[in-house]
Amino acid sequence: MAFFAYKLAGSLAVPPGLFILGLLALALSLARKKNGKGYAAFALLLALGLYVFSAPAGARLLAGDLEDMPASLPPAGTKAAILVLGGGVSYGGTHYPDEPGALATLRLLAALEVSKKNPGPVIVTGGLPWKPGEATTAEVMAGTLRRMGFKGEILMAGRTRTTREDLLEAGQIMKSLKLGHLVLVTNAFHMKRALWLASQYVHGTEVHPFPAGHLVDRVPLGHLDFLPAADMAGALLFRERVGLAVERLKSLVR
Repeated sequence: MAFFAYKLAGSLAVPPGLFILGLLALALSLARKKNGKGYAAFALLLALGLYVFSAPAGARLLAGDLEDMPASLPPAGTKAAILVLGGGVSYGGTHYPDEPGALATLRLLAALEVSKKNPGPVIVTGGLPWKPGEATTAEVMAGTLRRMGFKGEILMAGRTRTTREDLLEAGQIMKSLKLGHLVLVTNAFHMKRALWLASQYVHGTEVHPFPAGHLVDRVPLGHLDFLPAADMAGALLFRERVGLAVERLKSLVR
């Protein structure tokens, strides 16, 4: 119990727990004022939303089946292209070399694992350099993949800005490669949207999802899972659900 109290105090002393506590205090103060109940309810709603987005238990609720896509690969030894979607870059400027973000690094590690079972070219995506003339996301990822020891062919789609553009460009590359299999590598929370877009833009190729890393645990919830956490995994999962819904709506009006 003392350890839980220690963790609770720690989670409420820094954001987002500190903001939740502040909103609850504001709601209590507003509720005591004349005509303040509506504002109090709004502050309470904000606190609840922030809590759900930040607590691991809330992330589990928001995830639902979003991360449940099982991994699939072509038969061992079958040549396949491996598509690694860009997942953000940490730009070092003059302080350190540009490097893939945490999510992108997981994707590259997964692609390296796949390449040992299914040899073939790796396609990396992502444009948006921090300023013109600097390395794109695709270039940073390609360089990191080389340093990890990958010796095969790397193809770069270095002008893409969104997941939809990633898959659109990948579809064109796959036409030129004339390969029957494509292993799609992205994080588990992002896989459903990426796979749905692949069904729209990658034709004549069997697409195999290979999720890289999960945001939520699948073991029984513990007491600490109900405390606000700084990683805000729930917000990322909610954004992904909205993104998937938007892409599906776009397909209806095209």
